[in-house]
Amino acid sequence: MAGMYIHIPFCFSRCNYCDYYKTTDLYLKKKYVESLISEIKYRSEQFKYPIETIFFGGGTPSLLEIYEVEKILSTIYNIFEVIPQAEVTFECNPDDLSIEYLTNIRSFGINRISIGIQSFSDNDLQIMGRRHNVKQAYKSIEMAFNAGFQNISADIIYGLPWNNIKLFKENLKQFISLKLPHFSAYHLEIETGTNFFNNKMKKIDDSESFEQYMLLCDTMQNIGMQHYEVSNYCMVGYFSRHNFAYWQRKPYLGIGAGAHSFHENCRFFNPKDVALYNMQNFDEIIEEEVLNKKEIYNEHILLGLRIYEGVNINFIKNKFTEFYRNFNDTAKKWINKNVLFVEGDWLKCFEKQWIIIDRVIEDFIEL
Repeated sequence: MAGMYIHIPFCFSRCNYCDYYKTTDLYLKKKYVESLISEIKYRSEQFKYPIETIFFGGGTPSLLEIYEVEKILSTIYNIFEVIPQAEVTFECNPDDLSIEYLTNIRSFGINRISIGIQSFSDNDLQIMGRRHNVKQAYKSIEMAFNAGFQNISADIIYGLPWNNIKLFKENLKQFISLKLPHFSAYHLEIETGTNFFNNKMKKIDDSESFEQYMLLCDTMQNIGMQHYEVSNYCMVGYFSRHNFAYWQRKPYLGIGAGAHSFHENCRFFNPKDVALYNMQNFDEIIEEEVLNKKEIYNEHILLGLRIYEGVNINFIKNKFTEFYRNFNDTAKKWINKNVLFVEGDWLKCFEKQWIIIDRVIEDFIEL
C-alpha cells in the first residue's frame, strides 16, 4: 500500500510566513495540469503499489477548476489500483470555496477537506498576509458540512509575536465551537526568505511558546482529541492516514514540481521549477537520493519520536546494532530528564515535552 501526493504550487499571493515552494504565475496553471496528467501516466510504469491515500497539497489546490480536479482524479483511478476505502484529501483556502465547488469535488471521490484557517482573528490574518477573513473562514466550514463532508480539518498558527495567551485562548475557543474532527496547530517559525524574515520579525520567547503549547494540549485533551503527532490532533478514527504514512516511512509517489517520492529506501525529487517541470522531461529532471544505513536509522528516530507510537526499541536493537549503544545511552539521558519514557517495546515522548522534540532528536542523530 502507498500514498500519492499531488502538488499544486499556485497561489494568488504569498503569505508573509510561508517558505514552501509556490508561484503566483497563474498563467502556467493550464499547462501544469497537463504536465501532472502526463507525469501520473509516466510514473505508473515505475510505481506499482496499490494506492490507499491521495493528497492534493500546495500552494493552493482550490485554485484548480472543477474540471481540472476531475481530470486529475479520473487519470489516477484509471491507471492506478486505488483501494475502495482510499482517503482522498484536498487542501483549500476559505475564500476559494463555494457549495458548488465542494459538492462537485466530493462527487469525484474527495472525502477529506483541510482548510487553511490559520486564525479566527481578522487582525492576525491581515498581518500574516492571508486573503480571507474570519467570516469567510466560518462560511467555508459551514459549506463543507453542507456539501456532505464529515472528515474536515482546520489549520491554525500559534506563537504569533504580536499576539498573547489570552488571544490564543480565544482562537481555540472559536475552533472548539466548530466541532471539527481534526485540527493541526503549527508554531510560527520565521523562515529565511519570508516576508517576516526580511522585515526582521522576532520570534516569541520560549516561555511564552511553552505556555501556549500547554494551553493547546490541555484544551484538545478536554474535548477528547488525541494528540497523535507533534502538530496534529483528532477525534477517534479521524487521523490523517496520508500524513501518518509519511511518519511510518511507507512508500509514496509525489507528482508535480517540487514533489518528493519515497520507496525502497530511495527518495526522488522533482525540481522546484514549474516552467522546467512543464517541459515534461521527467526522467531528466528528477533527482535521486539512495539512503545509507545511518540515514535510514536517523529517519526512524526523526519520524518515530514525532508520533504517539514512538520508536520500537527492539527494531532499533536488531536492525541497527552498530548504533544501538548510543541510542540506548541517549534514551536513558532523556528518560532521566522526564522527557522520554518506555512503554512496552516503544520509546516515546511525553506529550508536553514534544515542544522540545527537535532538541531531543538532535541528540540521537548519527553524524
